[in-house]
Order: sequence, then C-alpha cells, then structure tokens
Amino acid sequence: MLKQFCKYNNWANSLLLDALQTNSQLLPESCITLFSHIVNAQKIWVSRINGVAPNIGVWQVNDLEICSVLLEESANALSKIEYLETADSPIIKYTTSTAGYFETSVNDILLHVFNHGTYHRAQIAKEMTMHNIKPVNTDYIQFMRLQKCNEI
Repeated sequence: MLKQFCKYNNWANSLLLDALQTNSQLLPESCITLFSHIVNAQKIWVSRINGVAPNIGVWQVNDLEICSVLLEESANALSKIEYLETADSPIIKYTTSTAGYFETSVNDILLHVFNHGTYHRAQIAKEMTMHNIKPVNTDYIQFMRLQKCNEI
C-alpha cells in the first residue's frame, strides 16, 4: 500500500505544481509557501531515511522553479526506498529542526510524508478557491480512476 501511496503522492504533487505554474501570476504567496513546505519536508524526510543531514529548511520559501527541482529529486528518492514493498521497516534515529530527538520506523515516516502532502495540498486548494483560481482535483480516488483509465 505504501508503494501505491507513493505513486499517488508523486502524481498529486506534480499535478498541483502544474496548476501553480499555470496560475503563477494570480497565486497568493500562501500557495507558494505551502507548496515549498511540502517539497522541503519530503526532501528532509528522504535525507533522514538515507542518514544524511538535511540541507534545506522546513519552511524555506522557494520559487516554483526550485520547487520543481526539489519535487523531482524527492519524488525519485521516495520511489526508490526499498521499504515501500515490505512490512519490515528499520527504525530511523533523527533530530528535528527544533532539536527534538526521535526514533521512528521508515514505514511510519513514509505514511507521514504522504499524509502530510495531502493535508497541505488541501490548504492550497482552499487558498486557490479563495482567490478565484480553480483548484485541481488531487483526491486519491481521482488518481485511482485515472490510473484505471491509463491516463497516468
């Protein structure tokens, strides 16, 4: 199921990025801030899973071009995590940006990353609606429907 959530997450983020780029002149800053946060957080979690110190701030604001690069890097890295297809999941030890120390299984981290993206994509959709921009449908069921029709 994590492999499927990973595909969904990557699809939804790419679809949203396209919509943000198309509407870039009309977007409120909040959309860029939230989307930056999604890609930054993905990059940070991938770094932690791979035992590398993150080189990006969780709330660092990026332009859409940088977001696109970070999204591609983190999506590719997430897709290659070997634990997407297994119940076995090592425990990762890490320190958060607020200096908290934690130990969490990779599977729980991955599920968090995918849910985190969904949460913030919904916030972006609300912001787009409030600014008279039609949001894209990034619902999981939409992903499944398109996948069955071979449109993705």
